[in-house]
Amino acid sequence: MDEYRTLDDASRLARLEDGAKRALMAYGLASASLIPLNLENNAVFQVTTGDERYVLRIHRPGHKPLAWIQAELTWLTALWQNTPLGVPQPVPAQDGTWVVQATLPDSDIPLHCVLFHWMAGETRRPNTISLLETEAAGVFLARLHHFAQTYSPPPEFARPRLDWDGLFGSNSVYNPGAGAALFTESQNQVFVAVAEEVRRIMVELGETPETFGLIHADFLVKNMLFRDGRVYALDFDECGWGYYLYDLTPALWQFKDEPRYAELRAAYLKGYTSIRPLPETFLKPLEVFLAARHLASIRWIAGNRDNPAIRERAAGIISARAELLRRFLDTGRLVE
Repeated sequence: MDEYRTLDDASRLARLEDGAKRALMAYGLASASLIPLNLENNAVFQVTTGDERYVLRIHRPGHKPLAWIQAELTWLTALWQNTPLGVPQPVPAQDGTWVVQATLPDSDIPLHCVLFHWMAGETRRPNTISLLETEAAGVFLARLHHFAQTYSPPPEFARPRLDWDGLFGSNSVYNPGAGAALFTESQNQVFVAVAEEVRRIMVELGETPETFGLIHADFLVKNMLFRDGRVYALDFDECGWGYYLYDLTPALWQFKDEPRYAELRAAYLKGYTSIRPLPETFLKPLEVFLAARHLASIRWIAGNRDNPAIRERAAGIISARAELLRRFLDTGRLVE
């Protein structure tokens, strides 16, 4: 799909809508209507037929192996069956398979497509989420980790590892590839120093059942829904094996520019620790993982510099974020 990501929005949308309609035939939803929700990475559509609504996700070709997609759905099904947590519920195709293959016009590249039941709720932004909602989100994540710590996946289960190699190695999903040319020599020196600090902390923590397991890995505010006092989590596409402390950082990373950062951070950790107490020594590793998340975001931006949504801003974003990492190296904190 990379060649389609470089097209203008109208041309890209037309081709993706055609691919979505082909995929929906496998679910018996050929006459359903489509509303695009997100086209930046994977293509995501709202699907409506009568009174029923669904979400169709079309994966970028080559971005995720089929086995990874199937494992995500396996874990979501386990969460649905064994916990009260609100998570996306996959919908099988008419032949019982979880993943449907379709193609785009004028292309023989297969697209992996997945359908989910619609999840109702209200969205928030970092500047609109309340402290009570932030605390509830922390509770949700702790309960997710509690289940992950006891979950035994089937033998064929395959998800990426977000250890040091998974974040910064050559085979990392965040490897910027040719996009690394955007980094200056000075920035590269900062990035190497941060990555080495992350390595040191990971070695200290080890990979124990208490520290390392299946994580959401992208629990941003935009991936939270709120309804009737409950929190629901969206988009497990980035889930994998990683450090539970690292899983706290996507939301904290989003809060970093908010005037209420200290209050939001305290509420989030209050909710989390009400379910999963953390040792007093967790604060320093959490700051290091926050820097790791920040560096991963820089690498992702560079690797997706051709995306129309970010290509004109990529260099500026990288420069600003690199300065925050310089501050982290000087102070031990990403946020003042």
